[in-house]
Amino acid sequence: MLVVVAAVVVGGAQAAGGDPSAPGWVPGAAILLAATGTLYWRRSRPAFVLAITATAATTYYVLGYPLGPEPVPFVVALYGAAAANRRTIALAAVPLAIGVVLTADVAAGRAPEGEDLVAVTAVLVAAVGLGELARSRRAQRHAYAERAVAQERLRIARDLHDTLAHQLTAIRVQAGAALRKRDSRPDIAYPALESVREVAGDALRDIRAVLGAIRVDTADPQEAIRALGARTGLTVTMTVSGATAALPPDVDAAAYRIAQEALTNVRRHADVTEAEVRLRYLPRHLEIEVLDRGGGAAGSEGRPSGGHGIAGMRERATVLGGRFSAGRRPGGGFRVWAMLPR
Repeated sequence: MLVVVAAVVVGGAQAAGGDPSAPGWVPGAAILLAATGTLYWRRSRPAFVLAITATAATTYYVLGYPLGPEPVPFVVALYGAAAANRRTIALAAVPLAIGVVLTADVAAGRAPEGEDLVAVTAVLVAAVGLGELARSRRAQRHAYAERAVAQERLRIARDLHDTLAHQLTAIRVQAGAALRKRDSRPDIAYPALESVREVAGDALRDIRAVLGAIRVDTADPQEAIRALGARTGLTVTMTVSGATAALPPDVDAAAYRIAQEALTNVRRHADVTEAEVRLRYLPRHLEIEVLDRGGGAAGSEGRPSGGHGIAGMRERATVLGGRFSAGRRPGGGFRVWAMLPR
């Protein structure tokens, strides 16, 4: 963003008639570029950045440098303040800026032109409006993510209930049979106890997989995804490419849970013990792939998901503005792919 604004400022000065070889042109450009640098703090310190950019624009204007690019840093600062939910500061800055323009015109001996004031006011109001729109969309995306989290918790509760109800019922039946036949038919009692042991082990693995979705380690998503292999009983090969960076919490959680659901499906339906997870850190996105070479019965998406797993993964990606696909791989196996914005 800063590089783009700097390029617009310099290019605008040249387009307005600035000659880099003319005396004074470099100081004028330096004033605006210094103001552009303060945009780095436009969200954390919006009042300070607005004051600096307004001062730079006024100084540039009063000193008579080529007109055109001087309001650009201030307009971007207005947008940033509104987008950072500093609505009061952004709205207060608009009439103050108009007042400064009028004062600068009077000080420079220029007669203010009504059309110019209308145009300047429209640009400043539009900047605040666009910032509010960006803030609103971000808040809406956050609300969607919160709703998805709530729905995920309900799904986890249902999965946990179904797992416990089914497995504990089986344990109760087998244990009852073993108790009744322990003396008269030990040949039946001991296999029943062995079945109890196996069902209990399956129940523990399923519960760990379900509860693993709650224990998200956002400090290190790569390690968290690797740990899913242990929880699901799979050997997971992790491949990471690109410049790693901290992710927004909603993106981090979505990536983890997409991997969690995909690996759970591999364990349940693929008849394999190995899977591969690929993470690609792109400039503006995180790409995640979960691959296996298993088989399993085909469902509506190429493989059953144990309920609403694939639909839930798709919702997690799309609610963040990302993309998702799942289907069979050429040559066998299954692929889950998601592209999440960073």
